[in-house]
Amino acid sequence: MSDSFEQQEWVKFGVAAELAKQYAADQKLFLDLFAKTMEAALPGQTEIGRQGGLFSKKTIQRVTVTLGENRYSLEDTGRGLLRATRTHIVRGIALKTEETPVEDWIRDLGEALDAQAQTSAAAREALARHLGTF
Repeated sequence: MSDSFEQQEWVKFGVAAELAKQYAADQKLFLDLFAKTMEAALPGQTEIGRQGGLFSKKTIQRVTVTLGENRYSLEDTGRGLLRATRTHIVRGIALKTEETPVEDWIRDLGEALDAQAQTSAAAREALARHLGTF
């Protein structure tokens, strides 16, 4: 990388700010771009639920990212709105699922991604490569 980690634009403003900007620009497109970015940056921690059949185009319906003891899910409700939830997990058991406004969910996920990027060189490099794809 030509820039140091701390000088990269997405680090200066945080992952949450970049995600929020993209969400505000186009909510429907955001789900697709977010899914592709998380799948590429954190493949072992990201699950994507697709909908569609043999003769219809498959579309992304749900994206779930697991970070630490939390599982963040973003789902297309089919009514033009996205539904955001965070599930607290302890020893593989889901204890509590909370539905939150998407903006709050983005902030919480962004903070978790920022924390992971600061402690994991692999996560930092993956996010640096793929966050710019929004």
